[in-house]
Amino acid sequence: MTSELADEIRRRMEAGGFNQKSLARAAGLNETAVRDILIGKSRHPRHDTVQKIATALQCAAASLIEPGNARSDGAGRDAYADELVFVPTYEVSAAAGDGIIIDVENETGRLAFRHDWLRSMTSATPDDLAVITVHGDSMYPTLADGDTILVDLSQRAAGRDGVYIVRFGEFVLVKRLLIDPVRREVTISCDNENYPRLAPVDPGDVDIAGRVIWVGRRI
Repeated sequence: MTSELADEIRRRMEAGGFNQKSLARAAGLNETAVRDILIGKSRHPRHDTVQKIATALQCAAASLIEPGNARSDGAGRDAYADELVFVPTYEVSAAAGDGIIIDVENETGRLAFRHDWLRSMTSATPDDLAVITVHGDSMYPTLADGDTILVDLSQRAAGRDGVYIVRFGEFVLVKRLLIDPVRREVTISCDNENYPRLAPVDPGDVDIAGRVIWVGRRI
């Protein structure tokens, strides 16, 4: 059981964006207790310990202890498809305007996404995803001031046209990148017609932090 338990905890840790330390903190446990289960040192963990871990992972303790009985429904569909993945949110605002200075990059919380929906959007793990806020109107109407955006931090090269998070020194900007594969140039553009395009630059001169793959906003 312990091996299956450890494997299932690791799987759900990855889906939820947890590491050993953050899981222990969320479960209210000593990090050693979590580590001992994961490495098989704790062969028969206490039920209340497993329950605390399950609560932190947003699942039932039984699904950790007997994962084989919970992995599919009667139709053979992946039962985890409806589960939630918790993507970290950060105190970093991507400026769709003149740019802002990064003061703090600490995690402030987590935003839940359906596992199957997230998999349809990206193959990145939760550790390679971030939720941040847009400030400014240079990307309007695609992005508006105050929009919440989901960023795939694993996409750090401008392989195709799209909206990216770009770093300029201490500034973080959200801009559209237009790729010219013939000239091997990248144009940094705004969707708002009131803002000019920047002159084309070498792709190696653009410090890309990630690609925007989703936006949410208030109505």
